[in-house]
Order: sequence, then structure tokens, then C-alpha cells
Amino acid sequence: MHPSEARFRFQQCTGCQLVFLNPRVPVHQLKAYYTDYYLPYRGPHAWGKFASFVEGSQKKLDLKRAKVINAVHPLNEKTTVLDIGCGKPTFLKACLQKYKTKSIGLDFTNTGWKDTPDIYKGIDLFVGEVKDLSADHRPSVITMWHYLEHDYAPLETLSTLRQLATPGTTLVIEVPNYDSESRRKFGAHWAGYHTPRHTFLFSPDNIRPLLQRAGWKVQEVRSQGTLDPYLLYWMSKMEKEGIDWSTSMQDRFYKFVWNKLRFEWQHLNKKNRSLGIMLAIAKAN
Repeated sequence: MHPSEARFRFQQCTGCQLVFLNPRVPVHQLKAYYTDYYLPYRGPHAWGKFASFVEGSQKKLDLKRAKVINAVHPLNEKTTVLDIGCGKPTFLKACLQKYKTKSIGLDFTNTGWKDTPDIYKGIDLFVGEVKDLSADHRPSVITMWHYLEHDYAPLETLSTLRQLATPGTTLVIEVPNYDSESRRKFGAHWAGYHTPRHTFLFSPDNIRPLLQRAGWKVQEVRSQGTLDPYLLYWMSKMEKEGIDWSTSMQDRFYKFVWNKLRFEWQHLNKKNRSLGIMLAIAKAN
């Protein structure tokens, strides 16, 4: 999703099989890769006249995520939800509206909400890094929806969050699964690589010890997450085609929907298979 011919290299640890970008883009250059035409920041408007359909899909995803959280940690007006890497803070808005939670969002740029501040009234939004969070923040729930793979120091980040947590705080992390069918299918074109924004690629066998080392008690690692795995397949296919990500996706909408229906039919038995996304749930001891 960046107009560049630059090539990047991933390496893999022979011990734990963790995959990591090496070398990485210097931190001070990162914002060049998170521009206004970065598709996740553009959101539904990237789809032109079909924006309302995409917006409705996003609302369903946000509500689904809120319900997943509520199932492992009941949400109410006394609950504080901290979303790391909140981007467009639509998930926090869903928590606020559905469960009346106190909602806090953190991102290293305000691009996701700067143009629509009124939409996110009642949500505390901050620009910065995890290490900048005040000790006064004592979240009941911490979420990371496709953030940890972007982090430059995941162990340090998870350890810092553990220090902010209170007994019983729940941590929910969703990331691409390197040990998945979509990665094996698309190889170097797999959207999970997402170079150079993704710096670490996790699998179930290495995210568990990472969480444990940071002081978290792992509850479970699910082979499927909340994000539709078809999106990884679609983005991977688009990467292979070499599309211009800054243009409108409007003309691709009908084909996108048709192929999604085909994908669903072909993967009816996906319950115990990882097609590209995994979810980790942990508690503060």
C-alpha cells in the first residue's frame, strides 16, 4: 500500500520460528508509510458509491469484537477499555454505545480521527506510544486489533501494559497468523507481510511464550479471529496483481463481493482451520 519499489527482508528464528523484519525502517521515517491514502485510514470512503455498504460491514465487525470481549470480560459502565493502535476508533465507539464503557484509544498518529472529531465524542483519544501512558490509566480490558505486528518492541510493550493492568485485566490480541493457509498459498505476496509496516509475524507457538514472558497468563489462542480472513486473501491477490492502493476501490466492489461469496462456500469447514487470522486472550495474574 505504498508507491515504492523498495524491497524488504524477513528472517525467521530457528528456535521459536518468530518471523521478523530485518532491517526495519527507522522509527522517524514510519509516518511516510501511514499516509492519508493508506487504505485502513481511508476506510469506507475508499469504496466510492459503495461506502455505505462497507461502513455497515465495519459496524458489524466492531459489534462482533465488542461481543467477543464481553464474553471473556463482561463490559459495563464501570469497565475501562484501552485500545492500542486504535486507528479509526470505531471499535471504541461500539463499546461506548453498546455497553457504556469508558473508552480510551492510543495511536502514534491522529490520522484516523482528526477529520471527524464529533463522531468520537466521549472517547479519550491520545497520540503517542504505550510507554507514554500515564500510571493513572488502569484499564479493565486492553485490546490490540492488528497492532502488535506493527510494534517495534512487543515484549517491552506487553510488559509495560502488564504494569498498567490491575488483577483480572483482560488482554485481547488479534494478529495475522504466519502458520496459516493463506500465507502458504500466497507466499511472498501474502498481505500479512505488509512491508514495511509489519515488523513481527506471530504463530500460536510463539505468541504464547511471548505473553508469558511479559507477565500475562494465557487463557487461549484461537485459530480464527474476528476479522474476515477473506480480506487477507483479497489483499494478497491485489498485492500479486500490483494494484495502485491510492486509487478508488469502487470498480472492484462487485468482484470483491462475488469472490467473497465463493470464498465462503469453499471454506464452509473452516471452524478449526486458520485461514490467516488468530486471536490470543490473556489475563493479568
